[in-house]
Amino acid sequence: MPFKIIVISSFLLLQNIFFINQVLSDDQYIELDSIVAVAETATITKLELNDKKEILKKAYLQKESELPNDKEITKLALDQLITEKLVIEFAATQAISVSTEQLNNVLNGIAKSNNLSIEELIDQIENDGTSYSDFRESIRKQLVFDQVKKRIISANLKISEFEIDNFIELQKERTPPKYKYSHILVKHLNINEEVSQKKINKVLEELEKNSFGEIAIKYSDGPQAENSGLIGSFLIEDIPDIFVEPLTSMKVGDISAPIKSSSGYHLLKLNEIEEFEIESIVVKQTKAKQILLKKNQIVSEDEINKKLKHIRNMIIEGMSFSEAAEKYSEDGSASNKGDLGWLNPGDTIPEFEKQMDELELNEISQPVKTALGWHLIQVNDRRDKDLSSESLRQRVKENLLRQKTDIKFNDWVKTLREGAYVEIWLYED
Repeated sequence: MPFKIIVISSFLLLQNIFFINQVLSDDQYIELDSIVAVAETATITKLELNDKKEILKKAYLQKESELPNDKEITKLALDQLITEKLVIEFAATQAISVSTEQLNNVLNGIAKSNNLSIEELIDQIENDGTSYSDFRESIRKQLVFDQVKKRIISANLKISEFEIDNFIELQKERTPPKYKYSHILVKHLNINEEVSQKKINKVLEELEKNSFGEIAIKYSDGPQAENSGLIGSFLIEDIPDIFVEPLTSMKVGDISAPIKSSSGYHLLKLNEIEEFEIESIVVKQTKAKQILLKKNQIVSEDEINKKLKHIRNMIIEGMSFSEAAEKYSEDGSASNKGDLGWLNPGDTIPEFEKQMDELELNEISQPVKTALGWHLIQVNDRRDKDLSSESLRQRVKENLLRQKTDIKFNDWVKTLREGAYVEIWLYED
């Protein structure tokens, strides 16, 4: 009996081998996937490696950079995959993850920033030769990397005010001024100095009554006469030598004295000096106080609402809002007598902000329900606040933090790889 089973099994095995060989002989050869490297407990397959190589090749072509040879791009792709596997595995040990909701929010943001619906974004990605699922996965990995950077690196970095000041000064030095100017040329006519002199005097006389642009159109022999004499914006090194001294000594709006050259007389008007400048950001701020009663399972919302109305009546009858906030409010602002300070648009939740914006100065709101509880709000002042400088400094701080984080992260990844189990089988015979 055992002999029979062995014979039958052998026959079936031979039959299967014959069938497989027949299929392979009829169809094109399909290369089977294989493992090319191991990073800790994660494996890297040949298909993954090939996909990464294609991504890198596309990136080089988009940048119009010289494409490395196959050996170099293979090594680069393998290094990136090993790093990805190690960082993703580290993130898992630290309970760092990206939820589906977070990922969808980011993808919707990408679509919105490109003026596309999410469906249009998907179409565009797939038309470019990338599957949407691969694109989602690449974004998910990037978000995991970002979270690791923030927790491991950024949280321990500090950017000083001195560093911010230095960066801004460096940007100013790297942004030399441009001079935007207009030009009127009165050419020498038949080398007749007297005729030219009369014409330039006429132009100067007319400039006292009419605009520079009108006179340029009417009298200038220069190439930009029809464009009101407007030359454009230029760095000092790009401006004709004979114009440099007059322009650099003028104030915006000034018109130069006649500048004599071999071609005739020139008049310049300085329209603008384009220098490094801070983007103007002015916001409407509100100074407000609140009394907050939080929701809880013991007291019903009706009772909370009635209590707030009672507090409001006490304030109307003479108790100060500050005293009532200190006594009754159930949030951190109570210790500051309910004062929330100066609030920018978006600093509070929408229901609160909407009601606050509708209040007159020193008016007390009716009870306002939000996700935090029930509020009484009082607006004490409003102002337009120029946040240009603060905004610039914040952007510079974020930029410096990003630069420092990237440098430290590269060092951290190097250390992570040095301490990790990595085995590469790609180059083995």
